[in-house]
Amino acid sequence: MDRRKILLIIFLFLHSISGLAQFSDDFADNDLVNNPEWYGDQSKFTVSSGRLRLLAPAAAGTAILITPSIAVHEAVWEFSIQMDFTPSSSNYAKVYLMADQPDLLSPVNGYFLKIGNITREVSLYIQTGTKETKIIDGLDDRLNLPIVTLKIRVTRNASGNWELFTKTDQSGTFIKEGGISDLVHQKSSWFGLVCVYTATRSDKFWFDDFLVTGGVVPDTSPPQLVSVEALDSINLEAQFSEPLDSAAATNLNNVMIIGLGSPTTVLLKSDLVTIKWAIPAPLTNGVRYPLHISGFSDKAGNVMAPVETNIMFLRPGIPGPKDVIITELLADPSPQVGLPAAEYIELYNRTNKPFDLNGWKISDGSSTAVFSATVILPGSYHVVTAASATQLFLDPNEVIGLLNFPSLNNSGDAMILKNPAGETIDSINYLLDWYRDEDKAAGGWSLELIDPENPCGESDNWTASENNRGGTPGFSNSVLASKPDATSPYIISVLPLGSDKLSIFFNETLMKSTATDAQIMVSPEIEMEGVKLQSTLREIQIEFSQELLPRTVYTLQLKEVRDCSGNDLEYGTIRFGLPESSDSLDVIVNEVLFNPRSGGVDFVELYNNTDKFFSLDHWALGNGEARVALQGRLLYPRGFLVVTEKPSIIQDHYPSTETENLMTVDLPSLPDDQGEVTIYNEEGRVVDHLVYNQSWHSVFLKSEEGVSLERIDPSAATSEKNNWISASAYAGYATPGYSNSQGRTSSKLEGEVEVVPEIFEPGIASQNFVEIRYRFEQAGLVGHVMIVNHQGSIVKQISNNELLGTEGFFRWEGQLEDGTRAGAGYYVVWFETFDNNGNVTTFRRRAVIARR
Repeated sequence: MDRRKILLIIFLFLHSISGLAQFSDDFADNDLVNNPEWYGDQSKFTVSSGRLRLLAPAAAGTAILITPSIAVHEAVWEFSIQMDFTPSSSNYAKVYLMADQPDLLSPVNGYFLKIGNITREVSLYIQTGTKETKIIDGLDDRLNLPIVTLKIRVTRNASGNWELFTKTDQSGTFIKEGGISDLVHQKSSWFGLVCVYTATRSDKFWFDDFLVTGGVVPDTSPPQLVSVEALDSINLEAQFSEPLDSAAATNLNNVMIIGLGSPTTVLLKSDLVTIKWAIPAPLTNGVRYPLHISGFSDKAGNVMAPVETNIMFLRPGIPGPKDVIITELLADPSPQVGLPAAEYIELYNRTNKPFDLNGWKISDGSSTAVFSATVILPGSYHVVTAASATQLFLDPNEVIGLLNFPSLNNSGDAMILKNPAGETIDSINYLLDWYRDEDKAAGGWSLELIDPENPCGESDNWTASENNRGGTPGFSNSVLASKPDATSPYIISVLPLGSDKLSIFFNETLMKSTATDAQIMVSPEIEMEGVKLQSTLREIQIEFSQELLPRTVYTLQLKEVRDCSGNDLEYGTIRFGLPESSDSLDVIVNEVLFNPRSGGVDFVELYNNTDKFFSLDHWALGNGEARVALQGRLLYPRGFLVVTEKPSIIQDHYPSTETENLMTVDLPSLPDDQGEVTIYNEEGRVVDHLVYNQSWHSVFLKSEEGVSLERIDPSAATSEKNNWISASAYAGYATPGYSNSQGRTSSKLEGEVEVVPEIFEPGIASQNFVEIRYRFEQAGLVGHVMIVNHQGSIVKQISNNELLGTEGFFRWEGQLEDGTRAGAGYYVVWFETFDNNGNVTTFRRRAVIARR
């Protein structure tokens, strides 16, 4: 014990009767000296007139008295206290009714009374470690007297109900201060006093009439198995919640390992809670064995119920390529069919060895997540998802939640699984057409691997799940079948990397040994310097000793390449060309968010307004004062690129974001009121320049925060006010990475509203709603849409003064304003638009609900 805190002086006479502790109020000096239960320095206390009195030196300090006490069950604590002063925050007493250790100035688990302090009250506190919490709040200012004389009684029954009573000389009767039920702490070892005083109060505390009765809480609970583990292949160790009866614990017949039998030897350790067993045969690595335990009891004779659990000896193996594979994924959980509303992939251990995933990585090229220590057993499946989504799945023991889990693009993405050494264990580059079902590809259904024994057969070995929930995360796939890879790999595309490098992308993973020895021919002929297979195993990079010529169409021929299943690449031909230089307005500013919502970030969207390829390496963005370089990126014809500091925030704020079109760049500042954006090509020339103003936003917006400005016509002038408008509410007020909600071409269009189908029947899956489609020449219109019955009454408000895009649709499922279904009959869709000049246009279209 800390010597600085040892101020423990025991003045209380202790004797025990039938397990109950009782303290006497007899404080004779010779008792203090001779009683072996007393400890400490007597210099701060004395016995005067049969009462215990604090008589400490005239200096601020703390005095403590303790004595052993087990009183908890059906307990009563009584004592008298006198303080010859008005209590304060510097002069008060604490009486510990229950404490688990003797040093009351250190962390303690128990209960105490605080007598005095600022509110001059008597209150009951629970203490857990250093945290003190008031649980019975006594009457304020009850002790606001020049001299306090008080008797206190506290009771605690077998159910844990506490009651606090006090009695003063003035009242003559006990008054109940309060009660509470509390069973947090169930054991006690000490009763004690703490006096906190200043120099002038060091002799003003008096105590008398101590009475403490009660016993320990009866043990009626049987022991519990806390844990059991395999120390090695032939030794087990178990931990129990309390000391065991040794005869029951050492009975070998009380333990059975299913398939192996009872242990051959047993050792009950001295703590009586730890048992070590030797088993008759070695455990197989990574295999679960059922374990049955029965007949165990504690010292009180409480018999433990039979326990069924599993044991496993585990020594993780060293993985090789395709030992652990991706067997299922859900990239688009909406609309929900029955699966959790979360993206996930599924991993499967196709070997007879367990593997520890600690330090493994899963990446889509733009973001990477790292696994913590998790063992994947032979033949087992694990769902891998975002850490925030783990609770959505059925079996949390088979779900791995990862921070920074890569977002799975709905249209397709590349996923790579690597071990801590950076070696590729498995990879997949899925596409939307792998579903082979347009309805299921629209969302809510997972992609499943057909044959796990053919991990190399990518697109041909994947299809949409056939499970009625939409997928089988954590279980065998619904499409499980034998489907060996007998098809040849082929080239997907060729991409120049500068003028002397070329990347060739394949539809499936390649056999390493054949990739670097491939026969590669380029026409017109150009000499090659080196060939390298990239880590994805689906990309061969070629380095030339000569430069590729601009404005030249090249033809690539490739032979003697095999996929990882050993299938030969058939003779094939593919063409490619170098990216071209840019002219003014070839790449334009297409959308800008300069006033993001709280917690958001700015973005600028670029659009390739040509049929040419552009490499954005060495391009830059500026705001008139500063420029930032763009990373090397190929901008495809008619393609989009969103430049922002934090793509993840853009995705969170605008769920429809095309994530593959996002680029992380330290974007120059974009003021909320007005500013400018300039695109510079690799030569430093201005390709496009926008000067924007917040007044360009729609006048109908309640708030401009989080609303982007969209370019209406790509061919019209960039800094023309009339060529920009706020993104529509229907699109979520921004369209990062895809076509603008307010975009249109220069061709003239007639405004039109159409209801499809005109006749529908709610409740019938194929025709249970109508689409109210619109398409307008003018951007920035505001409209409202209502459903009117044959009596001319409005029965449903579909949209009210909503900022519209140039085209879109609303949906009516035949419900009334109160949520009930409308009856069969004729209804009118009333669609009204108006612009900021007050021009109003009304469209009336018929909708018919068929009879059910």
